[in-house]
Amino acid sequence: MANGDKPTTQDHSQSVDAAIDGDGRMPAGPPTDLDDLTPAMRQYWEQKRQVPGAILLFRMGDFYELFYDDAQHCAKLLGITLTSRDKGRTPLAGIPYHALEGYLAKLVAAGERVAISEQVEDARQAKGVVRREIVRIVTPGTLTDDALLERAASNIVVAVFENDAEVGIAALELASGQLTVRVLPEPQLVDELARIGPAEILLPEGLGVGPHPREAELSERVGAAVTVRPAADFGAKRAEQLLTRQFETRGLRGFGFEHMDASLQAAGALLAFVDETQRGAARHLQPPRRVQDGAFVTLDQVTLRSLEIERTLREGGRSGALVGALDYSTNPMGARLTRQWLLYPLRDIEVIRGRQALIGDLRAASAPRTALRRALRDVGDMERMVGRLGVLRATPRDMRALGDGLSALGPIRDMLSSVSPRAAALVDRLAGVDEIGERLRGVLSEEAPIAMRDGGIFADGHHAELDRLRLIGTNGARWLADYQAREIERTGIANLKVGYTRVFGYYIEISNANRDRAPADYQRKQTLKNCERFITDELKRYESDVLSAASRAQLLEYDLFCELREETLQHAAALQRVCAAVAELDALCGWAELAARRDYCRPEFVDDATLEITDGRHPVIEQTLGARFVPNDTSLQVGAAALALITGPNMAGKSTYIRQVALLTLMAHAGCWVPARAMRLGVVDRIFTRVGASDELARGQSTFMVEMTETANILHNATRHSLVILDEVGRGTSTYDGVALAW
Repeated sequence: MANGDKPTTQDHSQSVDAAIDGDGRMPAGPPTDLDDLTPAMRQYWEQKRQVPGAILLFRMGDFYELFYDDAQHCAKLLGITLTSRDKGRTPLAGIPYHALEGYLAKLVAAGERVAISEQVEDARQAKGVVRREIVRIVTPGTLTDDALLERAASNIVVAVFENDAEVGIAALELASGQLTVRVLPEPQLVDELARIGPAEILLPEGLGVGPHPREAELSERVGAAVTVRPAADFGAKRAEQLLTRQFETRGLRGFGFEHMDASLQAAGALLAFVDETQRGAARHLQPPRRVQDGAFVTLDQVTLRSLEIERTLREGGRSGALVGALDYSTNPMGARLTRQWLLYPLRDIEVIRGRQALIGDLRAASAPRTALRRALRDVGDMERMVGRLGVLRATPRDMRALGDGLSALGPIRDMLSSVSPRAAALVDRLAGVDEIGERLRGVLSEEAPIAMRDGGIFADGHHAELDRLRLIGTNGARWLADYQAREIERTGIANLKVGYTRVFGYYIEISNANRDRAPADYQRKQTLKNCERFITDELKRYESDVLSAASRAQLLEYDLFCELREETLQHAAALQRVCAAVAELDALCGWAELAARRDYCRPEFVDDATLEITDGRHPVIEQTLGARFVPNDTSLQVGAAALALITGPNMAGKSTYIRQVALLTLMAHAGCWVPARAMRLGVVDRIFTRVGASDELARGQSTFMVEMTETANILHNATRHSLVILDEVGRGTSTYDGVALAW
């Protein structure tokens, strides 16, 4: 489903897609008397009531079962078989446990909330019904599993809180733990949400009956699932309690805030939501970071769309958009940061120049850069591994991959130090975690499994008892042969045998001719026609060990893995710092590679409002046309020639040219080098565009109305430091009105 097609989160608890039994269809709702149900079904309904509006996947053996409304709805949505039990009174559908991720992806893409109930005790050990618990609630904005996430895109959940004075936004990427907050005027809300690109938006419930007044607007214009939450979650006192508890401070000043505002109230609602969906497991979250006013070049929703920054207008994909063209990263963390830098161009010249300089150093060092990029690729997506660690869903394979990635940082630091003395700060941020990597690599198996139940998590030699249990399981035949040889030597009975039957277990068999020679510690177990069978305390212990060795080893590995996970989680902040540094280095290496391959130049920033480009090229179209693209110049300066009027026939390249100017300006502010022979410019505060009207036409607005509305926005908000791109204003009117607009 396309990003713009995401629906509002659904509530199927009151579905009416069923009729009475007499109508030939299965009933959908709960039974009136739960006492008539089996213990398992009573347990199901108790949990179903905990998660109103969510689909409940109820683990029963090797399947996640769906009942009643959920079964009927998901059978249609997922294309799975709908059946029934209890003579047709209980609609039923099931998903194999090993196929969960694929079905989850479909449900989340459809805007569903999914609660997952797992068996939390061994069915063989259970007395009565197996104990189950809801271990997590999966929503569009709280995904952490790689199978459900895009490699190069962040998955963000946003909470919005409005009061009489301001609008507060809090944005959380659960997979990385990054939490940002900002306060802004109400008219900028949709533009900022469009730039963030959330998968899910949380809004407080209204005072009256019916949907939140913002629900439909934000779902349509931002293209995110909208979830309405209790108003109490957005309260100031509740927010302060949740924030100080999560980040273990005595007050807001503990994480850099002087007083409560709308953005922190939104952050409190996010924490309440995460606490509910992750069942209290989200210890990797970073303290909220304030997005400062004026830190970034403003890009409104119209500009993001018309310049095709992240997605193309036609197909809606990355291929052909600016982010896709400029992403030369080799690591998913670098790919996501590249996108972030392009969506949030900087206005701080010193930070811009710092990025430019590092790109220049890396560009000049071709062979080391190639080695760095190869090493960064092999590091893996540690950021998301740490995210799964924080919500206690890191698998053994995740932890081993994290150890491998951390162990690769030493050579990366050495290579970077030799390439650029300016990168000292970045080198320092890549340090301090070597021992964690060595620890993980030292104790975990090279072929650590995805699922803990598969065993083989830890390397041999890590734990003596685990080694003993494994030895029992793998060397049973050898042990029995050795034991038989020892007993023959001890008793002097040459035909003594050690054997096993499923009914009687392990035994020592002695022929009738030798039974009187059985040692005193032999305990008679079975009498047969030609022999006697005995057992010893040692053989009893072995029998107990071997029959339970696999399950005991599994339980022991689970406990050891939980301990290792907890031990590693204590270093979450250091791991996140390293992940951020790896992402930055990868993004810079990618842009250095781009600059080298495409012959980009370093833009020069000046103090005055100037924009000069020599032999500029469109960064996206150039990659399609190659050498056939004709470079061109631009020269604008406030107080002199601040306006360029471009005329020419259709298909002459006018739109390409003006978009090119805007894209190069944006790239320069992101710290990227640009496709040109030279570029000089002053810092801009906003980039405005007036190009196309397809989305608004679909909403029932005329071309003329769209053009006038967007042009009015530019006239009201542009400053002498803004860059304005207008493409054919006045198309939707008569010739006389068009001439009047031109004047």
